[in-house]
Amino acid sequence: MQTTASIQRTAHLRPLSVSKASIEAWLKGKSKRMTRLAGFAVSRREVLRVYMAFGLLGLAAAAAEVSIVAALLLVTLAGYNVHMLNVEQKGGKA
Repeated sequence: MQTTASIQRTAHLRPLSVSKASIEAWLKGKSKRMTRLAGFAVSRREVLRVYMAFGLLGLAAAAAEVSIVAALLLVTLAGYNVHMLNVEQKGGKA
C-alpha cells in the first residue's frame, strides 16, 4: 500500500493537462441523450448553447423586475447564442 508521501512525490510526475484540442474534441462529440430526445444528431456544443440560451432568458425574466438594462443585456446574450447555434448548423456561413 502506498503511503501519502510517496503519492505526493509521484503526483508532480503526472501533470494534469487539459489541452484545447481535447476540449474541442469533447465538444464536437455527439450527445447521446439529446440525440435520442431530438431524433437527429446533436453535438455537446449545441446542447450547451441551447442550455445557455434558456438560462439567459430565465435570468432576463428575473432581472426584468429589477433592471431593464440587465434584462436587455441578458436577452441580447441569449439571442447571440441562438445566432451562433444557427451559424453552426449552416456550416459556418453567416
